[in-house]
Amino acid sequence: MPKPLPVLSNLITFTSARLGALSVFHQNVSGIFAALSSTEQRDFVDKLFAFRAKLDTQGDDVEFLRSLNLLKPVPTPSDVPRAKAALIDSSNWHLSMCLRYSTPTRIAEAVPYLEQVIAGHKRNHPDGEVDVTPEMYLGVALHEQPGQEEAAIAHFRAAYDAAPDIGDQCNTQIWSRACYSRLLHRLGREKEALEQDDEVCSWIVTHPFAMTPSEFRNLVADPKHEGKNPILETPDMKEYFGNMMELGPGMVIHFG
Repeated sequence: MPKPLPVLSNLITFTSARLGALSVFHQNVSGIFAALSSTEQRDFVDKLFAFRAKLDTQGDDVEFLRSLNLLKPVPTPSDVPRAKAALIDSSNWHLSMCLRYSTPTRIAEAVPYLEQVIAGHKRNHPDGEVDVTPEMYLGVALHEQPGQEEAAIAHFRAAYDAAPDIGDQCNTQIWSRACYSRLLHRLGREKEALEQDDEVCSWIVTHPFAMTPSEFRNLVADPKHEGKNPILETPDMKEYFGNMMELGPGMVIHFG
């Protein structure tokens, strides 16, 4: 995934009633958005949309790029497109994260930005290296869009083939695999769906202190629908949650 550009850290600020002045390029997106109201989240994202649109019209402007300290005093011909590409990649990725963590999630709006992130990575890595996290994000962004089911599956598969284990990015892996599972169940591809369900269940059972039950439920729940959840309804999950009690944020008692 694109690296954050330090020059953006204090470029645009947003004022929250609870948190005060914030950079809209603050790196702790999940933490910040958890503390913002839905209205503040929308205003925050609107500022990012406006900046991203500005890049389409001014991204080639030498003075604009120089004002962001992205160019040397005397740039070479290749410096401008390189600086513009880095700026767009970083902005696209940050905007995508903010759309994911909006309440309710707006990840579906991130499709064009994620496509650009992945395309940029492919240009810079002709060896075929996969940028796993944006692939997972794009799979989620597409998975409920009519006619985009196979495209979503292709992005999910690209991510999981490159990173078959849930590993360090457990939150994003679990979130995306739960979405992938729901898509496969919806398409009647039960065997493949159950493989994803089992992968998620096996991981949380063997990592009981990685997250609280509520954090796990939030990752695997479908925010648009109520009813049976294929992951939470498995016998392993019922037994797992039956052996613990959540007392509050970050406080869980484990039995047995």
